[in-house]
Amino acid sequence: MNDNKKASEAVESLTGQKKLDNNFNDNSNKKPEDILIDFAKSENTLFCDNQENEYAEINLNGHTEIYRIGSKKYNGWLRQKYYYQTKTGASKAMLDTAIDTIKSIADFEGDRRDVYLRVAQVDNSMYIDLCNDSWQVVEIDIKGWRVLDKSPVCFTRTGNMRPLPIPAEDGDISLLLKHINIEKKDLPLAVGWLLMSLQAGPGAYPVMILNGSAGTGKTTASRMLRELVDPNKVDLLTKPSISDMRVIGTNNHVLAFDNLSGISPQFSDAICKIATGDNQAVRQLYTTNDEMTISIKKPCLMNGIDEVAKRGDLVSRSVKLPLSKIKARKTETKVWSDFNKDTPSIFGALLDGLVTSIQEIPHTEVGELSRMADFCRLSTAASGAYGWFDGEFMKAYKGNIRNTHVDSLESSTFASGIVKMFDKEDEFHGRPIELLERLEERYYVSEKVIRSVRWVTTAKGVVEQLDRLQESLEVVGIYYEKSKDRTNKTFVMISKSNQRAAEYGFEDEDFDDSHIDLKSFKDKF
Repeated sequence: MNDNKKASEAVESLTGQKKLDNNFNDNSNKKPEDILIDFAKSENTLFCDNQENEYAEINLNGHTEIYRIGSKKYNGWLRQKYYYQTKTGASKAMLDTAIDTIKSIADFEGDRRDVYLRVAQVDNSMYIDLCNDSWQVVEIDIKGWRVLDKSPVCFTRTGNMRPLPIPAEDGDISLLLKHINIEKKDLPLAVGWLLMSLQAGPGAYPVMILNGSAGTGKTTASRMLRELVDPNKVDLLTKPSISDMRVIGTNNHVLAFDNLSGISPQFSDAICKIATGDNQAVRQLYTTNDEMTISIKKPCLMNGIDEVAKRGDLVSRSVKLPLSKIKARKTETKVWSDFNKDTPSIFGALLDGLVTSIQEIPHTEVGELSRMADFCRLSTAASGAYGWFDGEFMKAYKGNIRNTHVDSLESSTFASGIVKMFDKEDEFHGRPIELLERLEERYYVSEKVIRSVRWVTTAKGVVEQLDRLQESLEVVGIYYEKSKDRTNKTFVMISKSNQRAAEYGFEDEDFDDSHIDLKSFKDKF
């Protein structure tokens, strides 16, 4: 067998691709860069996504794979092709030159496609990339779910993504309670977050927050929840810099943070933007004027010992699950062995829920209670798959969001002062600085708190606090609005409002003497 034939067979065996029609002798007079470009043009389908990222579609080992042009995986494929064609290695310089040209071909000659990471939604169908070696996906529609060997949509992958299990057809969602030590009443909330995280449709993702003291298994529970949606080789993240959030959000479907404490307002805002959907115009690399838009909307998960979410805007987007103390300890190996046995069944049950949600969502209404209406609607629509009674999810969610808002108020010295004030008064109308003076002069806030760095000292600070706390205050029956007079001076009006609070489960009698049990406020401040 001659060398050319051996090289051809080696290429075909190892890469699933046939050698170029041009034989080695024809290529011997070409520049190495041109040979690499010929590989791409001959054996790849080159295209761009709608954010001007360049991709190559490769038929490999009987299936299709999609890689970012210039990624480690794609560069490795090119290097391998070049080696088996020429019997020499491709230098970094020649590869860089070829990649630049291949990107240009994709930009100017390729078509535009939607490219997804882990989950996709097209028309009335959902897709989940299992990320296994066969590049299988799960397709979910009104008729049911199925595993496909060839994806109808374009999925790409990052190097850290790990495979989801092949789902079991006899799924059992109750198995989740074996592994994550939440109360049974909170199961609909955990399942709702998982269901929402497995789809890429409209609406903001809820932020999952796991709270618990030491020994409640917060880190393990966080890993398990992520494992059911977006398994990853990288461990849970510690608090990254704000500048890193865009990169993390681009390369991961689920952003999972471990052992957070005292998160900054900037970090809280970044999480809100990512969960809701954040579009940013950024300068393209190696250019001075060209801009590109980066769109990020991803599920977020975090845990901590203290109250991680304290700002009202993050609270209103959160589902907070308290974890109880682990009673019987097992080895780490045993914990994950038991969990991995059950993941196909849990994953299958989640898919059953998504099918039911597609079937029932046209007939599901949840009112205008929350800005997380899409999350509430999807979770409510899926309830029939698990035998939950009508309204069970919304009951759990209302109670959860109410308690979360109350916890947020308790963690704010300013909010505590407002709540104490309206234990004694019915209404305030005046300038922000006058509100601050009333809180201080009538001892709704202790002198110790007033002297601390936590206390607001300016009219601007008062308005910012009220804006942030607006929804949390409404949950406990305090209504706030602001206005300006003819001289453009800001005025605030605060009054009692039981109607909004009753929507969250507080009854009118809860407000006869006070809005909430103020013991914790008085003891603390």
